[in-house]
Amino acid sequence: MGIGIAALVLGFMALLLTGYWTKKTNDLIKSEDEIAKRLIDEGRKETQRMIDEGNKRAEEGKKETQRMIDSTQRYIASLIAAEGSKTRELIRQR
Repeated sequence: MGIGIAALVLGFMALLLTGYWTKKTNDLIKSEDEIAKRLIDEGRKETQRMIDEGNKRAEEGKKETQRMIDSTQRYIASLIAAEGSKTRELIRQR
């Protein structure tokens, strides 16, 4: 009879421990899930920031390139105008 009671007590304790460890495991899973979601969100935000920063630099590069093209075109136009003046002067001298 003593062994039967001990077996029942041990069985009941096993059920309690199983419930306790199940709850602890679920709590740990929930905690880890929240951490993972936060890390993913932070990574997503950082990636978007880097994309935005890269786009901004690319746009600034385009503007600078366009300024250089405009400046070069004005320079070439001034050279052509100067050569045209020289050509007209030579024609007049003949």
